[in-house]
Amino acid sequence: MQQRMQRTAHAVVDFSVLILVFVVVFMLICVASARAAPPTPEFMAAKQAFTIQMRKKQPAMRVTAVTTVADVIQPETAELLLKRGITDDDASVQQAARIALKQLADDRSVRQYLLTEIKKSFRKQSPDEVTIELFRALIVTDDEERQAEMMKVLDDYLSSSKGNPLAPMIVIDDLGVQDDAEAARVVKLLSTSKAFDANFGYRRCVVQAMSKIRQSEAVDFLIEILPKTQGLIQHDVIQYLTRLTKQKFRDNDREWNTWWKENQRAFEFPAAGVALPEIANDEQQLSYYGIPICAKRIVFALDTSASMRGLPFEAAKIALLKAVDSLPEAVAFDLVFFDANAQSWLPRLVPATKDAKREASRIIVERGLKLGTASNEALNAAFGLEPEAIYFLSDGEPTDGAPPAIVNAISRMNKTRRISIHTIGVVTQRNGGAGLTMFMQPLANRNYGTFRLVE
Repeated sequence: MQQRMQRTAHAVVDFSVLILVFVVVFMLICVASARAAPPTPEFMAAKQAFTIQMRKKQPAMRVTAVTTVADVIQPETAELLLKRGITDDDASVQQAARIALKQLADDRSVRQYLLTEIKKSFRKQSPDEVTIELFRALIVTDDEERQAEMMKVLDDYLSSSKGNPLAPMIVIDDLGVQDDAEAARVVKLLSTSKAFDANFGYRRCVVQAMSKIRQSEAVDFLIEILPKTQGLIQHDVIQYLTRLTKQKFRDNDREWNTWWKENQRAFEFPAAGVALPEIANDEQQLSYYGIPICAKRIVFALDTSASMRGLPFEAAKIALLKAVDSLPEAVAFDLVFFDANAQSWLPRLVPATKDAKREASRIIVERGLKLGTASNEALNAAFGLEPEAIYFLSDGEPTDGAPPAIVNAISRMNKTRRISIHTIGVVTQRNGGAGLTMFMQPLANRNYGTFRLVE
């Protein structure tokens, strides 16, 4: 009797498993069938007309093709726009495709397709224009559900080992140029990403974008985050608020809050394209060759090539000794010396304690000169120390690469790092300043830094 009951129980379990397998297989077949479902006649007709129109030479006709096909709201339309509209060689067609994708993303089925595609795109080694436009289409919206979906995808991606913040940072930079209330709202949303706290470059990108958006919402944001910032990013915020308002409250967020609440309604932002006035450096601000030292993580790179011999080298040493001695202990620093090769003093940044500054000063005093100017190697060594700012002093052109190539490579690498590279070009009798403005000036201009020519 007991054996019969056991056999019956086993049979029931086997039957239940069979039913479960059948249900799973049936669901998979349904999903596969749905995916394999042929496009609707409406889409096929729209696609045919779109394909013909996109062959036209006139951009206006291709724009019409994009806006017309966008009336067919389904995933296949979004796919068509990504493949043919976004990659068009005309800016007006690209813009039409951006607008169409943003509108199409309001539809849930289209949005799910776009989310799937951006997850695939994020797996690429570096984001292409399609990845960027996918991200833009999904994040620039008033739909909170859509925002939440995209922010989760973004956080999951950026916290992974392959996470690359370049795509969202390109969109953030573009929103800064867009300069309107929608841009301020989307940048604020992107500041809620975990990357904002974890990644210096991402955080600085957000602040830089908000500093270009001349809207009350942007100022609200900057004042709100001021007490949560430090170092170079805090300096960015204070510099912008001071230049915009002509008020000098430094890092006192309470005074900024009070003043802004009293003046916000009547405040008039400068017109688009009008540069904000420069402000004199604070006399209490630490500096190196007149360039403020405001970062919390600093590398000083010193050219020790033979062409620096004599007074230029001695003057450079004295300036560097003075700068190092002035550093507060809250600042972490390191030194990079370069001639035919580049060598860092220490393998990592160290707090500017009395002992560390004393040892650094000894190394600076004892440092001699050799042949060669390995500028590219020196910059890469400095980057490897993960600073916020690099102060790069040299008297000549690099001997380890062509200046334009070095500037381009460093600028690409710095797109997500946002390190300020300040350059000090030393004029000597041997160079007469030749080559300095062709290398040192663009290096600073393209990397959030200041260029100084020293004679």
